[in-house]
Amino acid sequence: MKSKMIIIAALLYTAVLTAQDKVRYTDDFRFARGIYTSLQDLKANNPVKPADIITDIDASSSKFFQYLLAKEQFRFPRNNEIVYMKPKDIFGYSDGRQLFYGTKYRFEVIGEICLLKEVDVVDSYSSFINPGDKYEAAREQGSGKLYILDFEKGDFFRCKPQKVEAIFQRDKKLYQEYQNAKGKKKDKVLNFIKEYNFRHPVYFPK
Repeated sequence: MKSKMIIIAALLYTAVLTAQDKVRYTDDFRFARGIYTSLQDLKANNPVKPADIITDIDASSSKFFQYLLAKEQFRFPRNNEIVYMKPKDIFGYSDGRQLFYGTKYRFEVIGEICLLKEVDVVDSYSSFINPGDKYEAAREQGSGKLYILDFEKGDFFRCKPQKVEAIFQRDKKLYQEYQNAKGKKKDKVLNFIKEYNFRHPVYFPK
């Protein structure tokens, strides 16, 4: 019995330490600069840092990700081996200011329900040598359409009321408030995404 109590106490202590190591997400939180290979990497705020990626691109350059993600693939060391990855296979990246899902969806709202917008993305460069201020790159134009990333399950889909409502139903009280609220569904959904995130905050390592 005594040994069981010791194990329980140890687990509780670990849980407390884990909670203390994380902070509630707010708009002023900054994600670590780098490539996130998975949703778990993002939740741990543990990307592959630019300096760890094996490339001749200047890691400190403001255009580092534009250059890197225009390549066919890149590589980096992990667990004593070299990992090769194509830009289309990454979970996302942070340039230190903004957070992106894949290569062309920018996070507009972050929480249990993440709201993203499809934006323009550089998809090719003719050269990586001395680009200069007037250097031009081919760009793929974004539609500006809104998408949802379910932070709990990792599902990604177009922002449509019916699909977002399915997430709202996880909180019975909020869902009832949503149903009773007046206004167009499109506007209600956006407002209640923020309310849902307020009531169900996400936490990241400090």
